[in-house]
Amino acid sequence: MESFDTSFTAAKQKKKKQKRTRNIILICAAAVLCAVGTIVVVNLTKNSSDGTSTLSYRATAVSSGEISATVSGSGTLSAAQSQSVTTTAEATVTAVNFAPGDAIKAGDVVMTMRSTDVESQLSDLKDQLSDTRASLASAKQLLTNLKVTAGKGGIVKDIQAKEGSIVDDMEYLCRIATDGKMSVLLPATDAMVQYDAVSVVIGEDTQKGYITKIESGVATVVFTDNYYSVGTSAKVLSQSGTTLGTGTIDVNEFVDVTANSGKIAAINVTDNQKISKGSTVFTLAEGAPTATYTTLKNTEAELLTQITDLEGLLSVKAKTDCTLTALSVKAGDTVASGTSICTLTGTSGFTIALSIDELDIASVKLGQNATVTLDALTGEFTGTVTNISYSGSGSYVTSYTATITTEPMEGAYPGMSASAEIITETSGETLIVPVAAVQYEGDSAFVYLAGDGVQAGESRAEGQIDLDSLTKLTVTTGMSDGSYIAITAEGLSAGDIVWVPERTSKATYTEDNTSTTTGFSFTGQGGMAVPGGDSGSFQPPSGMGGNSGYGGNSGGPMGGN
Repeated sequence: MESFDTSFTAAKQKKKKQKRTRNIILICAAAVLCAVGTIVVVNLTKNSSDGTSTLSYRATAVSSGEISATVSGSGTLSAAQSQSVTTTAEATVTAVNFAPGDAIKAGDVVMTMRSTDVESQLSDLKDQLSDTRASLASAKQLLTNLKVTAGKGGIVKDIQAKEGSIVDDMEYLCRIATDGKMSVLLPATDAMVQYDAVSVVIGEDTQKGYITKIESGVATVVFTDNYYSVGTSAKVLSQSGTTLGTGTIDVNEFVDVTANSGKIAAINVTDNQKISKGSTVFTLAEGAPTATYTTLKNTEAELLTQITDLEGLLSVKAKTDCTLTALSVKAGDTVASGTSICTLTGTSGFTIALSIDELDIASVKLGQNATVTLDALTGEFTGTVTNISYSGSGSYVTSYTATITTEPMEGAYPGMSASAEIITETSGETLIVPVAAVQYEGDSAFVYLAGDGVQAGESRAEGQIDLDSLTKLTVTTGMSDGSYIAITAEGLSAGDIVWVPERTSKATYTEDNTSTTTGFSFTGQGGMAVPGGDSGSFQPPSGMGGNSGYGGNSGGPMGGN
């Protein structure tokens, strides 16, 4: 039985190697073919030909595997993370702790500097920090008055706070309606006129109201509050009884009850309760800071952040594990603001910018996996599509850039040549046979089962096989990489043996006036085999166009980048 590892997998590995040199070969071949073509045309006009063609069949095992459609490209490695350090003020280098090429750990100090401008700003900030901390020492840290009171008398509305609520980020705890009125907003219509009297129906209650404002397509109706709850539905009628619209009611004029900090220990009022100015609305739990103390603590934190940022300008620290790849200063040098002093190149991974043809870019998506190979290193590495540029370039054929990001690769350096295959589609685990094993009669695809006693690898001439006696199994075709194709059929399983037709042609041409013989041999492989006799006419399998057929980037001999 022909093993999957030595057929399908080996073929894929061979294609990857071929792709790396394909472009160079094609350029050279184009020049050679121009010259050879001229000679052949001249010779053919003088030659007499005698061609022969032989059809044979090779036994091949059905394999189980996965076919992938890919888009290929090449580029150079760039560090995924690179830190170029530029001065923001005139400074003098006091120490350089690493040399170019040194490996540096995250957080290591690469160099230190002094700057009159920066140090002056630092001095001012530290003075402000000292004053702030002095104020904090004398400020009351905890609230002593735990009562939240009403700033005006009125009706309590829309209580937002609950027992246990933290009030620090609440817009308001409740509202106090101060004018004894409520309002409802309606979409304005031509039937509405400002200051017209209307009726507002709330449940079984009716209140007289007025249209007090019409603005930006919205009408405001104000009516007397009879201790209605915010959010209650209301219907507005004209004086003739026509419905003008419906909406939900809200307070008209009000004040918000708020607190800067703390936690609600008790709610001392109920919704729609009438209270006077100074009444206790909520009680806070002990332990909350005063507003002054909170403000001073925030100021302290801001000053510490600014001081840390300025101190950072006087030293260069590695943000990640990296290598010092460029250094333009030494201890004692004074540099102006805006001077590039060093470059730190990260070792956490690489990126590759691939140029993708306009016919293929639509199949490339963020997050797709990619296989990366390097000219300088053996083996394959994994990557992921992390960026796609939607700005194309090119005079005749537009190309787009897809960025592949990889994990760290031992022995790799920025600038190395790299190739990548982006996996744009996969068949999943399926049955796989050589493309030539699938033959066609009209729209129906089939394979010839070899039968008992036939071993994978056997080859028989056309006359040694009775096609009529073989089982013709109808199959459904799927993805193809140009050499292998996915098939499904009831009763077919991995390890079954099928016949693959192969046609070999040889023609000998003799030049009349020189008696020189030139021979050409063509052997059908993959999708190039053409079955003869009763095997049906050969047609390209369905699903083999674009990236999954003979061309494109899925492995066809001339496709891809």
